[in-house]
Amino acid sequence: MSEILVGVDGTAGAEDAVAFARALAGVTGATLRLATAFPYDDFRSRASNEAYRDALREDALELIDRVAAEVGGDVPTEVVADTSPPHALHTLCEETGAALVVVGSTHRGAAGRVLPGSTAERLLHGSPCPVAIVPRGYAGEEHSIRTIGVGHDDSDESAAALEAAVELARRVGAEVRVMRVFDSTQVGTPALMTGPAWVSISKDMEARQKASLDRCVAELPDDVRAEPAFVAGPPARELADFSQTVDVLLVGSRGYGPARAVLLGGISHALVHDAACPVIVLPRGSYPLFATNASTRSLSKAAASSS
Repeated sequence: MSEILVGVDGTAGAEDAVAFARALAGVTGATLRLATAFPYDDFRSRASNEAYRDALREDALELIDRVAAEVGGDVPTEVVADTSPPHALHTLCEETGAALVVVGSTHRGAAGRVLPGSTAERLLHGSPCPVAIVPRGYAGEEHSIRTIGVGHDDSDESAAALEAAVELARRVGAEVRVMRVFDSTQVGTPALMTGPAWVSISKDMEARQKASLDRCVAELPDDVRAEPAFVAGPPARELADFSQTVDVLLVGSRGYGPARAVLLGGISHALVHDAACPVIVLPRGSYPLFATNASTRSLSKAAASSS
């Protein structure tokens, strides 16, 4: 059984994270695990204060027990002494073999939009498993997962995101919408080319990318409903607009860096600061989004041994 790790800290953003994780668990059959960290360093030193540590831990236990009671059922919980909440979540992801870690947005963001706080930002730069960032206010509305969006640009990382989207769609009976954004600014520099030549090359590249997207969608398994969505414009803005039409959006990490780690590129970084639906960012390399815990651990160990 796959497991979803949820970071809770008593904020409204944590409530949003729990709401999305519960919805996802309900349709995928995954289990939930709640985790919180209290600000104490267990390294023995002259500054150690066991009474203070016990008080912090009691507060954390009270918080997570309250959230677990609201979730209902026999939900496992983790209370960790760590001055860095993202570090605590990273460690728990590795120890539990979590399929996904979910956190909410900061209260400083606009309602209905994703805006990662400091914990989410650090998770998005090195997490060993996919990271989901949930929009502010998500818990206050009814949501379903009927349409899964995925950003695709023919890279290996976007191919992994599409594979995960198809896997998730199978589990929830959802439709997949695959978006490709044509950015004409990447074709060439008009000032250094003749006008007709630049227009011709731009149109040719646009047609090729659209054809590539159509082929990619046509080759998807027949048991998954899928459709292409091709637009031209600034990728980050177009993907943010696209996020308003889907229930969850999957994207890959940037195309360089260590394998099995989430690493934001320029477009994905801009997207997770403006999306209108939960965004799941996958680590580099093919990742089984809802594989069994044992399978996830073995894949992680294999990747670590080969690096």
